[in-house]
Amino acid sequence: MRQAFVILSLTAGSAILFGASRPKTIESARSAEVTRLQRHFDSVDIELRSRDVSGLTSAQLARRATLTKWLREYRNAESFPVNDRFSTPTPFFRDSKGTLCAMAYLIDRSGRRDIVDKVAATRNNAYIRELANDPALIAWLDSSGLSVAEAARIQPTYGAPFFPVEEDDHRVSTDFALAALGFGSASLATTAVNIVKPTYIGGLLGVLAGTGAIIVGADHLDEEYGTKTVAVATTTLGALSLGAGIYGFIEAHNRKKEHERDRWDGRDGRRRGRRATVVVPDILVQNNTPQLGLLVRSSF
Repeated sequence: MRQAFVILSLTAGSAILFGASRPKTIESARSAEVTRLQRHFDSVDIELRSRDVSGLTSAQLARRATLTKWLREYRNAESFPVNDRFSTPTPFFRDSKGTLCAMAYLIDRSGRRDIVDKVAATRNNAYIRELANDPALIAWLDSSGLSVAEAARIQPTYGAPFFPVEEDDHRVSTDFALAALGFGSASLATTAVNIVKPTYIGGLLGVLAGTGAIIVGADHLDEEYGTKTVAVATTTLGALSLGAGIYGFIEAHNRKKEHERDRWDGRDGRRRGRRATVVVPDILVQNNTPQLGLLVRSSF
C-alpha cells in the first residue's frame, strides 16, 4: 500500500507540475482573441447608435437598425474568423473554414452572398477602405444606411493571439536536447524495471536517473516554448523514475524480509519435526498378572 501511495503521489505531482508549466496554448489565445473582438464590437455598437442619422431615409434607418441588431447577435455568437496564415493582424472576409467576418456576415445575412463570394475570392484580406471602389459593395452600404467609414470601423483584424509563439521559440539547444534525451530515456527504462522487477540496484538507478532528469529539466523551465516543453517532459519522467526507484527499494526490502521469515519458519518446522512425544495405552505383565498402563515414547 505504501508503494502504491508513493507512485500515485509522485505521478499526481508530476501531472500538476506539467499542467502548471504548460506554455500559453492556442485555446487560451483563442479565448483572449474572442474577448478582444467582443469588446471591439461593443464599442462599434455604441458608436453606430450614437451617430447623427437625421439625413437617412426611413428605409435606410430601418435597414441600419436591423444591421445593428444583427451585429450584436454576431458578437454574442463568438464565431469569428481565425487568422491561420499571417503572423501580423490581418482582416479576413472569410477564413479557411468558411467563418465570416462581421461585415461579410451582415452582407450575407441581408441576402447578398454574391458580394461576399466575390470579395472572398478576389480580395479576401483587403480592408474595407481598399474595397471602396467596388460598386456592388458601395451600393449595399448606401442602401443599408452605413458609410464606408462605419463599415471600416466594423471590420476588425485577426492575428496576433493565434501566433503566441515565434518559430524560433520552438528551437532547443543541442546540448540540452541530448541531456534531456539521455536522462529521459534512462528514467523511462528504470521506471519500467522497478515496476516489473524491483531490486535494490534498480531502485538506486531509478533514484539517480530520476534526480538527474529533474535537475536537468528544472533548470530550463523558465525558457522559451520549445525548451520549456522538453524541460517539463524531462522533469515529469524524472519524477516518475524517482517514485519508481523508491518503490523498488521498498519492495526489494519487503521481499528480502519475507524470504528471511520463510527461511526461519522452515527451520523451525524441521526442528519441531525432530521432537515428538507419543503416549499410548499398553498392557504390562507383572508377577504373571496383566496390568493396564500407559506407554510414553519421546524422540529428539
